[in-house]
Amino acid sequence: MIGNDIVDRAQAKRESNWQRKGFLNKLFTPSEQQLIQSAIDPECLVWLLWSMKESAYKATTRKTGKRVFNPKKISCTLTTWSDEAAEGFVVYEEEYRTRSLITPNYIASVAFPANQLPIPEQVVILFERADNQHQSTQLRTSLLEHYAAVSSVADKELQVFSDKNGLPALVIKNSLQETVSLPISISHHGHYGAFSIAHPAYPFYH
Repeated sequence: MIGNDIVDRAQAKRESNWQRKGFLNKLFTPSEQQLIQSAIDPECLVWLLWSMKESAYKATTRKTGKRVFNPKKISCTLTTWSDEAAEGFVVYEEEYRTRSLITPNYIASVAFPANQLPIPEQVVILFERADNQHQSTQLRTSLLEHYAAVSSVADKELQVFSDKNGLPALVIKNSLQETVSLPISISHHGHYGAFSIAHPAYPFYH
């Protein structure tokens, strides 16, 4: 299972006043609130923890099909945290590892089972336009181009497919009509998008 999330920090600042009364208590556990309040950059930590929660929620949704989001029931722990990156664990029905990229423009996290190897990659892209349809198309195109480049699978053998629950997968079909479906996670917010691919070291052979 895999989940990823990205937060455009400028967009988040415009959309949400995290300092308003009740905001932190509604979304974060007491220990998470303590981390935020003691941080040198509390706003950064708010969106870091939020992206970790969203990532774990998406991974769990892929497994269970349930779409009931209660962020206070998703518990985050940070093991390392710097100005550029963070690692941690999230507990939501099961334990997930998380890895996050932190930049002045965005925060992007990916969640995956604690024992999963190899660790899923996450790729961030800057959108050319703001409209949702364009972003969705650009994100899927970038995912297909990326996978074709790193795996040497031809573009024509790749397709992004969503199941009846709207969960995306990367479907690979070779000349022998053999198929492999790899879980992927797609996210976008503001001017940024991210995708993550769960693949066992590109196992598909021609």
